[in-house]
Amino acid sequence: MLIQAAKEALILIGTAVAVALAVYAVRPDKIGIIPAAVNQDGAQQSQAESGFSEISLEDAVRLYQEKGAIFADSRHAADFEAGHIQGAVHLYTADQEIWLPEFLATTDPTAAIIAYCDGENCHLAPALAELLFFNGFDNVSYLKNGWTRWREGGFPVE
Repeated sequence: MLIQAAKEALILIGTAVAVALAVYAVRPDKIGIIPAAVNQDGAQQSQAESGFSEISLEDAVRLYQEKGAIFADSRHAADFEAGHIQGAVHLYTADQEIWLPEFLATTDPTAAIIAYCDGENCHLAPALAELLFFNGFDNVSYLKNGWTRWREGGFPVE
């Protein structure tokens, strides 16, 4: 009886894991995990040392006013169309196969890029910053809760 119950429990657990993996596989906005980069010596580096890190709102505004950065909206297309930082490009990571080749071909890898999304816990902007960094962009940062903070600050939107 105990062996039968253990077998049934393993079957249920296996089925639950399989269903969870299948649902995750079709999710358009995967949960982002930002690994630490590893340098040539095998030592881990923080995001700041690896080339992408969080930027303050003040620094982002200064770069915007100086036209010193590309602002990249990492939110879903519907959110981007509902409103975004004036002049921002839409780079949704789930659609990278659509926009990444052209972006790589037409954007200077030394250009300053500021990724943003919305919400304190939004993983899309750091995930975009990581994607761009690992595709050769050296000066990438992300603005945490960028859309809300930008709008509340009264900065240009469209």
